[in-house]
Amino acid sequence: MGSQRKGAGAASRLAFAVHVAMVAMLAAHASVQAAEKASSAVQQEFIAFHIPAQPLDKAMLVFAEQAGLQVLFDSPMLRGLQSQAVQGDFGVQEGLARLLGNNPVEYRFTGERQVTLSRVSGEHKSALALGTTSVTASEGNGNSADWVYQTPKAVSVITQEQIARRAPRHAADMLEETPGVYTAVDQRDPGLSVNIRGLQDYGRVNMNVDGMRQNFNVNGHQHRNGVMLIDPEMISSVEIDKGSQSVMGGAGVLGGIATFNTLQASDFLKDGKEFGGRIRAGSGLGEMGNGTYFNGGAVFAFGNEIGDALFAVSERHFGNYRSGRQNADNLGDEIRVKKYQREAWKDWLKSEVGDAGSVTRSQMAKVGLNLPNDQRVELSYLNTDSDSNDSWTYSRADLSGYDYVRHSKNNLGTANYALDYSYNPDNPLIDLKAKAYYVTTELERANAGHKATPENAFDAYKDRFRTDTWGLQAQNTALFNFDTWGQLNWTLGLEMYQDKFKPKTAKLGASSEQTKPYVEGANPTGTRTMASLFSNLEYDYNDWFNLSGGLRYDRYRLEGKTGLTLFRKDVLRYENGVAVIGLGPSIRSEELYDVDRQSGQFSPTFGIAIKPGVDWLQLYSRVGKGWRPPAVTEVFMTGRPHGGNAPERVFPNPFLKPEESKDWEVGFNIFKESLFFDNDRLGMKVSYFDNRIKNFSFMRYGIALPETPQTSFGDLVYANNMNDTRFRGVEYQLSYDMGRAYTNVSYTHMIGSNEFCSKDYFMGGAMKSGKTLKSTIERYTRPDGTTGIRMVSEKEWLEDAKRNADVSCGEVMGNAAYIPADRGSLTVGARFLERRLDTGIRMRYSPGNNSDINTHNYQSIEQATWPKYSVYDLYASYWATDDLNITLVMENATDEAYFVAMGDANNLSLARGRTLSGMLEYKF
Repeated sequence: MGSQRKGAGAASRLAFAVHVAMVAMLAAHASVQAAEKASSAVQQEFIAFHIPAQPLDKAMLVFAEQAGLQVLFDSPMLRGLQSQAVQGDFGVQEGLARLLGNNPVEYRFTGERQVTLSRVSGEHKSALALGTTSVTASEGNGNSADWVYQTPKAVSVITQEQIARRAPRHAADMLEETPGVYTAVDQRDPGLSVNIRGLQDYGRVNMNVDGMRQNFNVNGHQHRNGVMLIDPEMISSVEIDKGSQSVMGGAGVLGGIATFNTLQASDFLKDGKEFGGRIRAGSGLGEMGNGTYFNGGAVFAFGNEIGDALFAVSERHFGNYRSGRQNADNLGDEIRVKKYQREAWKDWLKSEVGDAGSVTRSQMAKVGLNLPNDQRVELSYLNTDSDSNDSWTYSRADLSGYDYVRHSKNNLGTANYALDYSYNPDNPLIDLKAKAYYVTTELERANAGHKATPENAFDAYKDRFRTDTWGLQAQNTALFNFDTWGQLNWTLGLEMYQDKFKPKTAKLGASSEQTKPYVEGANPTGTRTMASLFSNLEYDYNDWFNLSGGLRYDRYRLEGKTGLTLFRKDVLRYENGVAVIGLGPSIRSEELYDVDRQSGQFSPTFGIAIKPGVDWLQLYSRVGKGWRPPAVTEVFMTGRPHGGNAPERVFPNPFLKPEESKDWEVGFNIFKESLFFDNDRLGMKVSYFDNRIKNFSFMRYGIALPETPQTSFGDLVYANNMNDTRFRGVEYQLSYDMGRAYTNVSYTHMIGSNEFCSKDYFMGGAMKSGKTLKSTIERYTRPDGTTGIRMVSEKEWLEDAKRNADVSCGEVMGNAAYIPADRGSLTVGARFLERRLDTGIRMRYSPGNNSDINTHNYQSIEQATWPKYSVYDLYASYWATDDLNITLVMENATDEAYFVAMGDANNLSLARGRTLSGMLEYKF
């Protein structure tokens, strides 16, 4: 839909407007800076509070975040106290008083934006002398992620501060520091595919934006069979819940839930403001910009006690880039057949990565209305559109180098519409949330023609892949407070969604395809509907013992039509004892399947956590079951998966079974404040996970069709693994912040491997000859014109039970073929100039799957080729004023030659080399 532009001219009218607006607003800001009030009456500010009743120390974290204050208190002395719910627009002082209720706690304002709490003795009503804990609302200390280290299950969060610190170029960059999370990155494609603990594709991970499922999928040559399009400029945070779930979003999930939360008007309307926003503009700097042309956008928000609205736009322009060149030997000898074409390989490494230009545009609008009786409704719209290319690398005839040949020009667009409703009165039994949404994602692809051989030639053509998802959600959380006996949270809810796949193509099949199954390309038409009821209980006793249990019931219905072409025989003919085709040619048979099936499954979860005598350590364990019915593509997919003269053909499997998982984990949390210094914080999370999946669906090659005598390498189908498929490993996460300096560490260690086995005749139909039906002597004419006689017999053509039971292992394509490589990150940062300057270095590391790096050939093209790497990034963020920020980032400072891959070798694209970019941000 949009054209790609390169160089400095890539910035569009929006980019120019953003620059002009920023200059104008900076000038206006400078003119009124002196006139701004030196001190505000913080106590008089009205803020929209949404804080449910909960343990008081946790409630204060939420209060500090929503009020934009620094709150000082002694965390242990608040243990056992319960807050009151605060819902609605109140001044800071009134909101704090309501939150504290009748608890023996006093507060006083000790600074313009600082509140100090102290606990009061029940007998003497005098303040106790206590040490203090600092709780600051997102002021660079990363405290908004502290809840991760106090939650007894595997969760992770990427905060807005982390996202802004190094403005992501690809959406996958946001997940680099998250343990247990991987992404199959295609540098040319802005689409994102999230892998949690080795699982991805076809809904195994619920990728969603504000709860709206992003279920689009199209055959991605096995490295990504499901992508979402999300613009980091629109994201406020990302939350990752790992494993099976008995909460909202858990239907049909085996790996976990990845929630991308978008910006809210309340993010910009703190301190009693009725209007606010931000403008950001970023670009590559000079020759080291390396294909980074423009990255930025604008957000405007306004509101009051009646309601609020937010409007946002953004654009991202990227072009061809230079990859890294150092430590290129880590890439091995097989990638681009280095050991046979060394000169071409050197040219490939030094040359610019071609056809890498992309343009992404996003628009978002949200309008919220605060209704009487603590109700709220919100309408939201988010649209993202991206233009990019798909190119593969081919060696030149003289082997002097490699060229990038475009296979398609792509436009991927997604539109999200939602209506949210919430009802949260001052009643601990009611916290109701409901959502209705619609998501439509469409890929328009202009494909190049193919002229290799006459029988495989076809002209250039266009196709379209579209997925429409409708969804309904509703849940209520009731809190039962038993005073000294703890409290119980009960969540009850339902969710429903329906995916409709609507492909269309203008391709005229090659002559070789006229006798082969060819429908609408790799994505079929079909509908899958999911409905789920769930209930989850969580009991907490005095914040040291936690027990949870959940149960969900999922039910699905799959509807669609598919088919395949077979060549059947009725009898087997022998001539002089030698088998021949039969009585004339085999009979062509179009096997059609009108699928309409449904089933359901109960899936429980259970968790337990305890603090063994110390407040800073929590031990926990969880176990659960998951269930995922097959997706439309897996069941109905048929035809050629891509162009060219390759022999691949994909066949449908209307008998594919649902996947069933049993997962468990055990781990511990550490969260300690004032450990070495006053107000420092240490958070640590370590967990071991083990997920066994029955009937795991994988792409099997080398299958046999009914009545064919043998398997064919190029014939593929989605089949259920006859072995249990197991994903297990250990996750490490650590955060330490002492104010002036901080560090974050994450590492994922995957264990073991899998063997994929399935029947050769996935639909049965292996045949053998039976008893003789008749035998006779006939006269025939030889090729030289002479005549002769021969013995002719006809035998029965019967099911061959033995061959139907034949099983083969190892014929697997896709990202699941190999367990993901280990991966980790280390960030060390320091703050200067009253913490206005934040500087740091980040190292990203992977030992790779080097045992497989030099075994690449066509038979193992499915391997997730992943060389080892160590990549260093530098960053600096400086708030010149409270409203103006300048950020500089140097990615891949050592110019490492590397890529991150989870799929077949045909989709390798090296990551960017040394790249310097900057961003200017103005808040108002």
